[in-house]
Amino acid sequence: MSGRDPTERGRSVTPLELLYDLTYVVAFAAASDQLAEQLARGDVWRAIGAFVFAVWAVSWAWFNFTWFTSAYGTDDVVFRLATIVQMIGVIVLTYGLPVSFESAAHGGSPNNLLLVIGYIIMRIPLIALWASAAVQDPRHRKSSLAYVWIISIAQVGWLLTAILPLPTVPTVIALVVLALAEMTAPIAAARRFGHAPWNAGHIAERFGLLTLITIGEVIAGTTAAVGALIQAKDWSPEAVMIAASGLVIAAAVWWTYFLVPSRTVLEERPERLFAWRNAHFPLFGSIAAIGAGLHLTTIAVQHGGVSLFGIALSLTVPLAITVVLIFLIWSVLMRSFDLTTHLPLLLATLAPLCAAVVVGLLVNPGEPLDLSQPGALTALSTVIGLAALGAVVEVVGHELVGYEHTLRAWERSTT
Repeated sequence: MSGRDPTERGRSVTPLELLYDLTYVVAFAAASDQLAEQLARGDVWRAIGAFVFAVWAVSWAWFNFTWFTSAYGTDDVVFRLATIVQMIGVIVLTYGLPVSFESAAHGGSPNNLLLVIGYIIMRIPLIALWASAAVQDPRHRKSSLAYVWIISIAQVGWLLTAILPLPTVPTVIALVVLALAEMTAPIAAARRFGHAPWNAGHIAERFGLLTLITIGEVIAGTTAAVGALIQAKDWSPEAVMIAASGLVIAAAVWWTYFLVPSRTVLEERPERLFAWRNAHFPLFGSIAAIGAGLHLTTIAVQHGGVSLFGIALSLTVPLAITVVLIFLIWSVLMRSFDLTTHLPLLLATLAPLCAAVVVGLLVNPGEPLDLSQPGALTALSTVIGLAALGAVVEVVGHELVGYEHTLRAWERSTT
């Protein structure tokens, strides 16, 4: 563990990293499914709070592994075994997510002992790896030891919030403080002791792959919704429309995200990585929430109890947030903010999403979706189709206008 070359160009993700990421397919799916089920019960704000905590917990676990791997990924026997143990911890964490949502639904803390045990399983080998790096890489010893202490102290804090019988409000405040401390302490340590030898281009690729995994939740949600629909009503033009629209939403989110030249810029400007990284926390959540909206559609078709307005909101709100966050990631990365170019495109993208909400509000307002009623299936396909149209507008607009603007912003930043 002498440290990887932080300036190496073209560094690729390893098969071991891809294997590790597979556990996050399950973790994001669990968070998305739990959000949909809680929304169907009507526990909107508590469900959103538990979902935010779940996305942060899952994403931060992945961040920790990615940061170390980018700096010291040796891919030897010890590192592989340590990675497999961390994968076990992710699965244990995933088992704790239903407990987290159920506790939040009853006014309790979203943190629980099962989640913490999952984190402990992940962090014991990670702490050992950072300690090993401190011994084997004298140039970055202080930085590696800082990570050892930060992770260890934070984990004690998470354990205490799970086992101490504190009221809900103080516990939630403690969770927020711990989360902020974990996010800011590594930055402070890097400024004092120097950065670990992570590779900005490698990290950009890793984040892109996790984004792809999260987009998979949109495809999974589409498949489940259409499957439930054809079981209830058999194949119809509306079912085909919903299937196509869901896939278009997934493809458009992928297209829009990868229009941002993250790897190219970060390899030249690695100092922009931390702000760019933090903008991905809500992005992973918003993309997974689109999948939850499609899962909510499945629940509405199979069990009822969900209005078309609720389905419209659950789809359009996370999609709108996703578009805004990708714009924010672009702005942070390019150090540019041009309302004359991006604001009209953003408004054009949001217009079909607003129309979808209006349709959901006007068709049988306040009543659960009932596919036996005339026009209900058409209204449902219209809502999902309008959401897909908004995503398409974003892609087309960026290809026609945004790409040239990106080139100009990059030229300005390099001159």
